[in-house]
Amino acid sequence: MASSLHIAAFVLTATTAAFSQASQLQDLYQQAQANDPSYLAAQHILTAKLQIIPQAKSALMPQMSASFTQKSPLDSNPDSHSYSLQVALPLRLDAYYGMKVAEQSAAGARINFEKTQQSLIFSVIERYLAVVKQQHQLTSSQAELKAMQQRLKQAQKQFDVGLASAIELQDMLANFQQLKVALLQVEQNLHLARTDLESLTNQPLPVQLASLKQDFQAKQIPRQDLTTWFSLASTNNLDLTSNELSSQQAYYNYQAKDVGLYPKATISLAQAYNSLSSDTTTLSITLSGTLYDGGLNRAQTLEAQENWLARQQQGAALVRSTQQQVRRWHQTLDTNRQQIQAFASLLQSVEASLAGKNQEYKLGLRDISDMLDAEKLVFAAQRNLANARLDLVLNHLRLKQVSGLLNNDDLVQLDQWFN
Repeated sequence: MASSLHIAAFVLTATTAAFSQASQLQDLYQQAQANDPSYLAAQHILTAKLQIIPQAKSALMPQMSASFTQKSPLDSNPDSHSYSLQVALPLRLDAYYGMKVAEQSAAGARINFEKTQQSLIFSVIERYLAVVKQQHQLTSSQAELKAMQQRLKQAQKQFDVGLASAIELQDMLANFQQLKVALLQVEQNLHLARTDLESLTNQPLPVQLASLKQDFQAKQIPRQDLTTWFSLASTNNLDLTSNELSSQQAYYNYQAKDVGLYPKATISLAQAYNSLSSDTTTLSITLSGTLYDGGLNRAQTLEAQENWLARQQQGAALVRSTQQQVRRWHQTLDTNRQQIQAFASLLQSVEASLAGKNQEYKLGLRDISDMLDAEKLVFAAQRNLANARLDLVLNHLRLKQVSGLLNNDDLVQLDQWFN
């Protein structure tokens, strides 16, 4: 019985995985990049949105046009032909601000794609850890069922010699069947967790995923005070960066509307040739503008201004929301560290209690029900400690994500911890 518990504890803390590649999480992320439809769609969306730059830039660039005409009269007049070439340079203040709007929009598109990358990294990690948790649960449930089976055999022997009642034996059988039913649910949960991860990568997973190393310590995740995390989030949080770019875009859009009624100028140079007359070269300056538009531009300007002011207020609300998330996950990390210490101490206590009760059982001072209760406490403590270690890792990454720091380096680090 003791050996079964030791085996279960070992597997919970360091699952022996067939999938032993040093870059397991990095490989899963690369597979997700190549196969996840949402990520692939985000790539195309980014490429499409970046085309706004050349579109806006074209309004500031010279425009060239050319024409050729061939005339063949049906009477006795001679044939003639002509051609013209014109280069025009538009001078538009609204186009300048339109270019600024396009630049901010493109920058925002890049940030949104970076958010998609971070989300995909976290999804891979979160689903990977969900599988590992279910592997822990399955291993623990199997070990608990095996321990119950051994106790059931002992109860059967005691019943055969008259040392245990039929009711005690039936209670043991009921507990055994209950564990078998629970094991079926655990196996189902593991299957669902694996399917969830495979839906990202579109590739089959190995039979067993590697768990945290047995020597992993909570102190390997560095402690940083809340003020430091606030500072990091204010600088790197992608939602804040995206909102700042959107605010700048709204401002330039407001400026573009504000100068909408300003005169527009065009400088053009034209060269024309006609076979029946001489060449002509013309330099022209055109100035045009709207004298009255029924109040349309004024309304559009006010609308753009209010959108800009609204975006600024949304940014202030987003700062508060981000700080709240940072505070939440920072506090959760501290709780995780305390839980790990508490569960480790609890595991030592229940293992010592089980060892003592096992000796008393051999002396006839404890019955089988006492042993079952003690063993359940050991299995529960093992599961809780293993899950708390995984929660610490995952919540640390949540804190990094909300601070805008989650990247490929975290996958490299996890591969070292989980290999």
